[in-house]
Amino acid sequence: MNQDYLNLPQTVLSDILGAGKSLREALGLIKEDTQTYKKFLHFPSDEQQKILSFIAGQRGLKISYDSFFQKIMSPSQHPERLESFLSALLEDSVHIQRVLPREGIRIADDAGFIIMDILVQLSDNSLINVEMQKIGLYFPGERSSCYTADAIMRQYTELKAKLKNNFSYKEMKPFYLIVLMEHSSTPFRKAAPHYIHTERILYDSGAKVTSLSKIKYISLDTFKESVQNIDNKLQAWLTFFSSDEPADIISLINAYPEFNELYKEIAEFRQNPKELIQMYSEALAIADHNTIRLMIDDMQKELTSLTEQVTAKNIEINAKNNEIDAKNNEIDAKNNEIDAKNNEIDAKNNEIDAKNNEIDAKNIEISKCNDEITRLKAEIEKLRLTRQ
Repeated sequence: MNQDYLNLPQTVLSDILGAGKSLREALGLIKEDTQTYKKFLHFPSDEQQKILSFIAGQRGLKISYDSFFQKIMSPSQHPERLESFLSALLEDSVHIQRVLPREGIRIADDAGFIIMDILVQLSDNSLINVEMQKIGLYFPGERSSCYTADAIMRQYTELKAKLKNNFSYKEMKPFYLIVLMEHSSTPFRKAAPHYIHTERILYDSGAKVTSLSKIKYISLDTFKESVQNIDNKLQAWLTFFSSDEPADIISLINAYPEFNELYKEIAEFRQNPKELIQMYSEALAIADHNTIRLMIDDMQKELTSLTEQVTAKNIEINAKNNEIDAKNNEIDAKNNEIDAKNNEIDAKNNEIDAKNNEIDAKNIEISKCNDEITRLKAEIEKLRLTRQ
């Protein structure tokens, strides 16, 4: 860290990190314009702290907010920046031919127009849309399909009108959708440590069929967690997009000095808090809108999940109830069988008792007979003795 500082001239450090103001001095600059200060007070406390730390020169400024990203990466003003990033990402030399309108077709009668962050046409006539998302939205595949469908239909309509009867589908060029996510959504977090996710369209037969859709998702949070060193130009760009830490900024400029110009442009916002706060205000409004959409998606997903869980639990409970009913029926049958056996035993016991009573009566009768026999024997013996 210290060695990185030593590798850069002090003037460069000053350009990048500022003159070293206190947070109080930074707040004083914002207060110079009443309207600017009012907007600042409406920001979340963590965003206020980031702004003050940036103006004070304690950290850089992330450009993951839409307005900052479009300003720094503007293909109209700085085409070489976007060309450099795309060339590193696509591993091919990329040259921008023209910048296209960001607003696309309306997907449905009751839906808004698709708004793309940066849409350009390359020298080979292929199209590229670069999206920067503060928070990776749910249903990324479905959303991306809408974006690609819009761009491909836009190209089709334009070529059809231009070539008329000479139109052929072979004239259609690929559409690249590049989605950068500062905080990626669950499907991409589960794929860590992979941070670049490239769509592959394959057929189970092995047939080679061309697809115009070329989609790449880039998880900046996973990149920041997984990559410690800057070993190539692509990693340099992803570091630029993902970090506002002074140590990362200095390491990046040491490895790739051309980024110094971008950081100097970002540093200029320190001298104009009014523009900075205005852009932040616009960016937060977009972020709030996206957050609401995310919350709706999140709640819908949670509702679907809970509904599925309740349905599964009800099926399980019904199965258990049926099992319990079957067991109760079995127990009732056993109890009836036991009752029948007990009744049979009671009958047998009554029969035995009757037999025992009969035996007792016979025994009494036998006993009387024995007594009579004994008496008669005694009398006979007396008579015998008398005769003698």
